[in-house]
Amino acid sequence: MKKVFAVIALFFAFTLSATAQDSKQKDPNVLAKNELIALMKVVEIDNTLSTAINSLLLYKHETVLKSPEMKEELAATIDGKLKGTFTPEQYSKIKKNKVLYKDLLY
Repeated sequence: MKKVFAVIALFFAFTLSATAQDSKQKDPNVLAKNELIALMKVVEIDNTLSTAINSLLLYKHETVLKSPEMKEELAATIDGKLKGTFTPEQYSKIKKNKVLYKDLLY
């Protein structure tokens, strides 16, 4: 009987830890912050702009979580905002970094 309880307790412990790891990976705040940090490594951003970009990326992740079918529409919107926000030189640096550019849009 003790073994049965031990097995059940271990099962729930592993299930809960796996769920906690999944929720960390899908947290919009964490995803947006990671993308912002990667962006700041490529181009110089001041505090006001970083706050605005973080809000945009947070909005993107929250919307995609709720409505995955809007992914393409959001990507076009974010691309336009990036073009309008950064200088042509900064935008070309971002676009040349394919992994970062894809992460920012999708």
